[in-house]
Formats: sequence, C-alpha cells, structure tokens
Amino acid sequence: MQLSLPIGLRDDASFDNFFPGKNAVALKHLEGLTSSRQSEGSVYLWGGQASGKTHLLQAICHLATKNEMPIVYLPLSQYEELDVAMLEGMELYPFICIDDIDIIAGHTLWEQELFHLYNRIFEKGSQLIVSATSSLQETALALPDLKSRLGWGLVFQLKELDEQEKMLALQQRSARRGLELPDNVAQYLLRHFSRDMNSLVDTLNELDKASLTAQRKLTVPFVKQWLEGSSQ
Repeated sequence: MQLSLPIGLRDDASFDNFFPGKNAVALKHLEGLTSSRQSEGSVYLWGGQASGKTHLLQAICHLATKNEMPIVYLPLSQYEELDVAMLEGMELYPFICIDDIDIIAGHTLWEQELFHLYNRIFEKGSQLIVSATSSLQETALALPDLKSRLGWGLVFQLKELDEQEKMLALQQRSARRGLELPDNVAQYLLRHFSRDMNSLVDTLNELDKASLTAQRKLTVPFVKQWLEGSSQ
C-alpha cells in the first residue's frame, strides 16, 4: 500500500534492471531494506543527475508494495504543487522515501517540517530513505539540525557509470525485453544520443517499439533511419 498522492511511479523501476556498476554495496543494502520489518534508521543517498537515485527509491516502493509493506514516496521536485501539511502523520508509514530533498534548500517551512518529521520517524522506528544531488557537507540545506539528523544514518554516494558500464547496462535492459543490442549499436547510441542513462533508456524503449513495428533487428543503419524519421 502506498500513500494516495497524485504521483506516479515508473513501472520499470526495479532492482533487477538497475545496473550496479560501482554501486553494488548501496544496491544490496537498499534491496535488503524491505526484507525485514525492523528499521535500520535513515539512509542518505546522493549522486549526480541521472545517477539512479529516483530509480532506486521507486524500486524500493515497488518491492515494499509487493511485500505488502505500507510505503510513501514523496518527490520534492514537485514541492510547489504539494502542501507541507502532508508531512503530518507520515511517520506512521514503515517506509518513507523522500526524493531530491535538496530541492527545498532555503525554504524555511519545508526544512523545519522535514526536521520535525525526521524526529517523529526516529521515535516511531520507521525507515527513512532520502536522496539528494550533493553530499551532506555540500548541500545547501540551511537548517543545521536537519543536516545533522540526515547524517545520523548510512550515507551512500552513487557513482555514475562509465561508458563500458553504460553499454552493458543497455544490453542488459535489452536482453530482458528479448531484444538483441549488438556492441556496435550500443556504441552508436552512446556517441550520438544524450549520454545520461535516463535518456538512453528512453531512447532504447522507443527503438524497441520501432523495431517491433518494422520487424527489424537493431542495426546501425536501422537506428540511423529511425533517427532521421523521428527528426522530421
């Protein structure tokens, strides 16, 4: 069960299709959180844009829901559309995932209410997982007590995949869909498309649909033809 919010989760956000690269320790810990009903405190997960933070938080939500464990997912990238009052009582959920907490840096009311929520979560014994784009030392959060609380638990930095790892990640995704992605095609995608994994996965999804429609295998000529057609 998830908290009823006007916020959707990506259906494809799972631990199975997350390529760990140098993040195997963080991946193993996060995946194991829902296997126990005992909280291990808070987790502060940080990394650059498109490093996989949102994917992992949503993967936790999907796995917790599958295990019939109540969970709430709150993307603070949408905080302007949300009411800070919604934080009241959120500690009653065994799992609370707060994405992009540094987005509200400098917004006094949000920082104060998140600080109070953290204290209630700590007292209740619920599990908090928070993501941010910068380390605690570098984050622009203005409330020292909030930064201090977030440092009480485990801290993981997500390392960006290198080019070889991105290629393997794309091929792993393709294989799970029954789609063959040859090395030369994967390399072509990395050279000619946005190199962040979110964009690459979206491109791969579109190519999968196009190849099914055309009944064609993924080859460099086919990708070039598709690219020319989509740009017209």
